[in-house]
Amino acid sequence: MTEKTNGMGATSKQVRAIYAIAREQGITRDRLCEIVKKWTGKEIKELSVQEASKVIDRLREIEEANEYLDKNGKNGKELRKKIAAIEERLTVLEVRYEKILSKLIDDIEIKQGVRIAEVEREVRAIRTMLKEYFKKEEEHEQK
Repeated sequence: MTEKTNGMGATSKQVRAIYAIAREQGITRDRLCEIVKKWTGKEIKELSVQEASKVIDRLREIEEANEYLDKNGKNGKELRKKIAAIEERLTVLEVRYEKILSKLIDDIEIKQGVRIAEVEREVRAIRTMLKEYFKKEEEHEQK
């Protein structure tokens, strides 16, 4: 019997696993959706089989790290709270940067008459730099 998919490739078993792992870690459904969107740029229902597999792997890595911290008396719960707060601040910063970038595009188009293709290249470069920065921050915080 073949596994049913959600229409874009991820199996129903993968989707259930994503929700189950998150639930075990105390991650709310809304927060999980935000996390998956941040990691993949997609909604959970839009994930491919490979993307869903990567999300499951990342959630399990986080779960293992949390278990390690709890077992080794490193105040795991307190650290997770701090990490969650930092993650929320980073999300706020990402939203602010997106708003700033949008405003810059509007200002440049209106005031200087710059061609949109040039602006889009600059914005893509800035977004790439921001994503790399946030990814490094996230990796640093997970260590």
